[in-house]
Amino acid sequence: MKYRGFMIIAILWGWQLSAQNIDLYLTLIEKGKMEDVQESLPELLNRYPDEAGVYFLQAMLNENGDSSLVLYRNVIKNFPDSDFAPKSEMKIGEYLFSRGLYSQASVQFKKILTKYPQGKHHQRAMDLMVNAYLATGEESTASTTVRTLKQLYPSLNYSGYEIGGVENSSKEAKLVRLDPGTTSSRIKSFKAARKIIVPKRVEKPWVVQVGAFGKFDNANRLKKQLQEYGFATEVHTVNSNGKRLHAVRIVRFETKSSAEKIGQKLKKKFGLDFRVLNNPE
Repeated sequence: MKYRGFMIIAILWGWQLSAQNIDLYLTLIEKGKMEDVQESLPELLNRYPDEAGVYFLQAMLNENGDSSLVLYRNVIKNFPDSDFAPKSEMKIGEYLFSRGLYSQASVQFKKILTKYPQGKHHQRAMDLMVNAYLATGEESTASTTVRTLKQLYPSLNYSGYEIGGVENSSKEAKLVRLDPGTTSSRIKSFKAARKIIVPKRVEKPWVVQVGAFGKFDNANRLKKQLQEYGFATEVHTVNSNGKRLHAVRIVRFETKSSAEKIGQKLKKKFGLDFRVLNNPE
């Protein structure tokens, strides 16, 4: 089996390297034949120093996630017009999503969808973007963003998203038919909710939320990182669409403007998206 891998690589060396050739190398990686490609990588880098695909392979083969991000970003910077630029952007987004950095991931996938209108990555980028928004409790932002992007990508499948305003028209028509038997209970629930969310007067009611994670360990890791830089950070358990999330918050501020200043500072320094909240539970 290893011999067959070398045969494929030897044949590819005899060709002008192209995206199709790189796809064959990627197929070898997907089949677990990473050693075959790894042994050939130095020769590829030497022989094709101006091919984006070779550097994409290098990033794929790298086992250190953080250093792989650097390699992917180099592909984007040095070969912005190649097919491997959006592929590298996707790999960065997938890495952020897998680490539970959902706020950064949602920004990354939105950028991909607006920056690269061509390619085969749109459905996956849309799916992961929506899931990243929902993971941080940003359903309204997800709905607004998807409605906007739907104009750019009308052929994508939006039926699986449990957010308002993005379903197919036939499905939306069904949603407006309310069951009279449940209407009164919904109204009661709404009234009860209104009583619960009336905030008590707090001297410093504003907080800056920089993420909400499904796993406590991810939230706690971010909290400790921010505390090391001197930010008063807490983790609060919240419920969003029936899901239990762990919200990371910088506390507390007397005014909304002072909270927003801290939020902008965090975004500039760490690339974190933020929300300024008034007296959240």
